[in-house]
Amino acid sequence: MAPPSTRQHRSFRFTEVTLSRLEARAHEIRETRTGLAERYVEEGLRMDEHPGIGFADGPAGRRAVVLGTGLDVWEIVATVRQQATGSTEAAARYLEVPTGVVRAAVRYYAAFPAEIEDVLDRKRAIAEREEAAAKRERAMLR
Repeated sequence: MAPPSTRQHRSFRFTEVTLSRLEARAHEIRETRTGLAERYVEEGLRMDEHPGIGFADGPAGRRAVVLGTGLDVWEIVATVRQQATGSTEAAARYLEVPTGVVRAAVRYYAAFPAEIEDVLDRKRAIAEREEAAAKRERAMLR
């Protein structure tokens, strides 16, 4: 998403029904109407540019997903990186999904690397923290 300092005012006209639904949803998730509308436009543009990619909420926040797979883009990117060759075909075999699914995730990553790297960094930090806690626990139980 664009930083607030680069925002520009534009005027759009929506039906009362759409505005009412936007208002209700913004209230429901404690978001501003403008913020929610901006998110919908940005995500819609990304979905148009990257067929097969969608967005979902979760405990770690909003994230890019590959539709119909139950997989997040970051999970597929991490799997591609774990393959010795970095092969999309090898990752597809490992994940038991069509190669096109892996390619869609990789294309999205290529367009928005900072977004996916941020998720990967957070996941890595959580794993390291949990591993350290498990080591301390094992040491205490000895």
